[in-house]
Amino acid sequence: MTLQQLKYIVTVAQTGTITEAAGKLYISQPSLTNAIHELEKEMNIVIFNRTNKGINITKEGGDFL
Repeated sequence: MTLQQLKYIVTVAQTGTITEAAGKLYISQPSLTNAIHELEKEMNIVIFNRTNKGINITKEGGDFL
């Protein structure tokens, strides 16, 4: 886990969408998605439920944040 990944998670949680968070972080959406997936895999939790309308924070994700 890196500080960069934590910044990404917080920004996604604040914006509610990965696309908007990627814009605020000045990175591509696929790069942000990959960083989040890597952190979820490392921590063995699901932080966000992804839908076509955005993201929702899971209970595990809320505890993590």
